[in-house]
Amino acid sequence: MRQVLSVFIQNWKIFLAVAAVLSLQLISAGQLKLCGAVLIGALLNFFYFLSTAARLEAAANAPAPQAKKIMLIGLLLRLGMVFAILAVAVHISTELFLATAICFGVFYLASLFILARSELKRKF
Repeated sequence: MRQVLSVFIQNWKIFLAVAAVLSLQLISAGQLKLCGAVLIGALLNFFYFLSTAARLEAAANAPAPQAKKIMLIGLLLRLGMVFAILAVAVHISTELFLATAICFGVFYLASLFILARSELKRKF
């Protein structure tokens, strides 16, 4: 978990750039009220990756049958968290739901890019 956190801390500029671009696009489109959705999507992604890292660490220190159970429960908890937040957003407004879901997806892809880039740096 520390390794994942250190990767994210080292690459905070990429997250900041992604958030700035998404916020500027919303502001230029006249949707200032949806800038909070960028924050919600970013925080949702951050907690998603933190819980993933914690579950991976717990599974790595457990025997194989228990590790499988830990990973399955973790997957269900993470998906439940995502669906709960998106369900609240869809009840508020369709625009907020779409903005939050798109921001989560963009930040998720940025997180995967950052993790893949850190692995490539470590190998070379």
